[in-house]
Amino acid sequence: MLSSIFCSILCGHASCPIELSPPSVVVRYGDPVSINCSTSETLFEGIGWEATEGAKPLQNVSHLTWTVDKLTDWSFSTSCYFNYHENSSSTQCLITPDVVLYSKFSFFSNSDEGVMKEMEEYNFTCHIPNIAPVQRLSVKWYKGDDFLHTETFNNNNKKPVNQTSILRFKATRQDSGVTFRCEAHMDLGQGELQLIVSSQDYNITVHYPPSQIVELEDSEVSVGSTVWLKCSSTGNPRPKYSWDYYRTDNVEVDSEDGVSRLIIHNATAFNMGLFTCHTWNDMGNVSKTARVTVKGNQSISKIKNIIPGKH
Repeated sequence: MLSSIFCSILCGHASCPIELSPPSVVVRYGDPVSINCSTSETLFEGIGWEATEGAKPLQNVSHLTWTVDKLTDWSFSTSCYFNYHENSSSTQCLITPDVVLYSKFSFFSNSDEGVMKEMEEYNFTCHIPNIAPVQRLSVKWYKGDDFLHTETFNNNNKKPVNQTSILRFKATRQDSGVTFRCEAHMDLGQGELQLIVSSQDYNITVHYPPSQIVELEDSEVSVGSTVWLKCSSTGNPRPKYSWDYYRTDNVEVDSEDGVSRLIIHNATAFNMGLFTCHTWNDMGNVSKTARVTVKGNQSISKIKNIIPGKH
């Protein structure tokens, strides 16, 4: 989660003679923080720190450091104040530093552990708590290394709010294996200090049904030939295969590496007929049929009808 407290620089006097070092600081939630307040004046009553945590009373010193060992208060405030000499026409001025407190933000999807179904719509969500002021926040979305879009926010609330950015996404098979991430950018308006925190990459897997079967075509061969019928399809999860054909002892089926091959050894007239390949996974199924014709002289009493047989 990313969280942020943003404090504007405020001066009670147009030329308050104190300087903050650093004037802006980014602090990870639970880490220590320190800012030094100093003056080059020689005639003054003192400087001090007003703070919800780590306050320092007025002291007649030229520099004074505000320190917190572990910053965990999202609503903290702190200001360095300068008291002029009693003979001065002014009494007091102060400066409030920019302190951004952040931590990792949450990134999640409504898919089950990154598994998606082709052509269904999903939401990716970046949740950013305790961000202020939210109008200085922008969230950038990435798909792999490709930038998708930026979302900004028009909320004028100066107090910390919980902000959510949602990316709607329709899964395709080409997206399987890609990663998504979001980046929270906090522009502090000083030209130098910008907070950028990125989520972890979110990997997706897209499930889709088998594609149309390719490479399975009609064959015309001579008696005694070897016939190769190849059935292949792509899908996720990887498709399984089965064949329907007239069963004879000279037919062999081998399925591996996402391809199924049916081999007819020493083809005879009994191998003539239809060979149907079926392929399926959890997302769907497809089938395709090829006809095998065996030509040549061979003495047979009768050609049997082809009947379905699973292999």
